[in-house]
Amino acid sequence: MAFSASPVFVIHRYRDDIYKVVEFKGDRDPDRVFLRDKDVQHHDVKLDCNFSRARSMVLQYALCNPWEYFFTGTLDPEKFNRFDLGSFQDKLMQFIRDKRKKYHSKFQVLLVPEHHKDGAWHIHGLVHDLPLDVLSPFVSPAPRKLIDGGFLNWRDYQEKFGFCSMARIKDPTATAFYITKYVDKDLSSRSGDLGKHLYFHSRPLKKAERASEVYLFNKQLDGFCEQEYDFCKVGMVEDKTWSFPYVWDGADCVDVIPLEKRFAPLQPEAAFNPFEIDSDYEQLSLPV
Repeated sequence: MAFSASPVFVIHRYRDDIYKVVEFKGDRDPDRVFLRDKDVQHHDVKLDCNFSRARSMVLQYALCNPWEYFFTGTLDPEKFNRFDLGSFQDKLMQFIRDKRKKYHSKFQVLLVPEHHKDGAWHIHGLVHDLPLDVLSPFVSPAPRKLIDGGFLNWRDYQEKFGFCSMARIKDPTATAFYITKYVDKDLSSRSGDLGKHLYFHSRPLKKAERASEVYLFNKQLDGFCEQEYDFCKVGMVEDKTWSFPYVWDGADCVDVIPLEKRFAPLQPEAAFNPFEIDSDYEQLSLPV
């Protein structure tokens, strides 16, 4: 009789310096796992699953790919229906495909919509490899924060949709966690279709890779898993020289590689302050 076992920990590589540790709870014997009937899941359970999955994917795309700018884009009510997210998504992604052809550039985007208090939409996102000649610095009558802060305007977006700004990214990790916070349960419940529009992106983008499986309990790895869910515990770990996943050979490995000296839990709350759009924001009268 063949024996099969499931890992206690699974380690995913986001970048050379960032890993995610997942610790599974309970009995990992596949012959004794009780599978829930997907057909009887409550609507709220599906929303929670889509919300969690979307946040996970946005964080993966944000951490696993190079990004140059933090993008904020609005919708001018004279140019577009600010309340129609589905139409905005379709037209925006077609706009991006058209501009990639026009610019002869495979620039990438990762975009997350956000609600105004009145129900209208604007968007935040990350951008990479957008040609510099299609961007321009802000001048008066733009706010001094945009001018003095070195923010850039994407003229083609402004002409098509409305006001936008580009902030150069200084801390990629802090920015990745910042963009992920826009994927929230409120957005999931409002956007319809069980979170169909929680985020959208160009292709291809890199995702996290499965780096290692650990079949024995390890106290130090358990200590990294600070976020607790129904069936697992999760933690992000940052270290520039993390070789631990590739040299695991048993529970005593920690005596050879002292984890507490080599790894540190990732701190996602690092400060990041792009130009924010107020809930009652009106379009700036800027020259196109």
